Amino acid sequence: MTVEGSASNATVVYLLNFLAPDVIAITQAWNQKVGKLIVLISVSMEGNRSWVPDDGGLNVREQRTWTRTRIDRHPGGYEDVNYVHFPLDTMSQLRRAQPEVVVSAELGMRSMLSAVHCGLSGWFGLRPRRCKLVLAVSTSPWIESSRSGWLRRTQRRWLLRCADRVTYHGPECQQWLLDFGVPADRLAPFQYAADPTKIYRDELQAHASDQVRVVTVGQLIDRKGVREGLRQMIEVASSNPTLRLQWTLVGGGPLLDEIQSAATPANLTVRCLGNCTTEQIRDAYRDHEVMFFPTRGDEWGLVVDEALHSGLVVIGNPRAQAVSTLVKDGVNGWVCPIDDTASLGSALTTFSAMSGDERMMMREQARSSVSDRTPEHAADQITAVIDQLIEHQSGDSSRH
Repeated sequence: MTVEGSASNATVVYLLNFLAPDVIAITQAWNQKVGKLIVLISVSMEGNRSWVPDDGGLNVREQRTWTRTRIDRHPGGYEDVNYVHFPLDTMSQLRRAQPEVVVSAELGMRSMLSAVHCGLSGWFGLRPRRCKLVLAVSTSPWIESSRSGWLRRTQRRWLLRCADRVTYHGPECQQWLLDFGVPADRLAPFQYAADPTKIYRDELQAHASDQVRVVTVGQLIDRKGVREGLRQMIEVASSNPTLRLQWTLVGGGPLLDEIQSAATPANLTVRCLGNCTTEQIRDAYRDHEVMFFPTRGDEWGLVVDEALHSGLVVIGNPRAQAVSTLVKDGVNGWVCPIDDTASLGSALTTFSAMSGDERMMMREQARSSVSDRTPEHAADQITAVIDQLIEHQSGDSSRH
């Protein structure tokens, strides 16, 4: 089963919850770089998503899965609906596929079963494993603060020790893994990348300088902070009567009626577009200058990538790792904590006072700041990990 050469000769199995649009783009690029890529998903789509299931022309197989709905209550004061999937046929699927490398997302049941499969390929430490395990982890310390418990920590420490490599999608995730005891030489980056179909790529359009056109893209749910964002926008507009704001919200959810019925100052116009198509999202980026991302907690926040690629200045809460990682004050946006209305007001008034040329320069800087964050680059990162594992396959003395 030893593979000669590189990832281009290998069979790889990628296990994850479902194929989101951004994951499709990365996986399509990745599929061109390996011998055979099989994607195992737990469900075609989760119930709180408006996306239409799409396999992207990939070799996708849906597992037999039992799913439990869970309400996470975060110490930050919000609740979030999560789906916990328990795939029932992971071991049999992996036996049939006979991969050289398994890449499993997150630290749940599918990853535990993948670890058992890879362990069996090396008789649980009696010989070098023929099947290598990569755990693709996406989290942050803030998100993890709602996931405590001795049993969970013990399970995760065991699982992370089983992995030949562990990937991280951002610096906060990397530090969390280091703090959890993962050796630095087993860590590697595997970045998120925005869905290219949602990005506005044409020439940036100049807008009237007598107002600031702001857009927020995402679900209208408690975790996304839209209620707090509305309160902040109202306070900023009330405190700055000469500042004219147009705020457009793209996305649906249980808070839609509350947002639409809120009374706002005359200098703040709020529009709710509901769930939109890919083309409508792209048009929304074209028609606005600023992305406001008031989320109360995101392991990343891909709309930040989408907005920066589309030439929007981003004002966001650092509880999203994308904001704390990508946004630089005064360069491509501003980092504004969700409970700091003065910070948001300062950012909006500063942008409003800019000339048309200054606004355009900042938007161009937003675009250039993420020019290297593409699906192809993310695919290169995970392929490099696979190459390293295959290169050392015959001489790997690791025992797990």
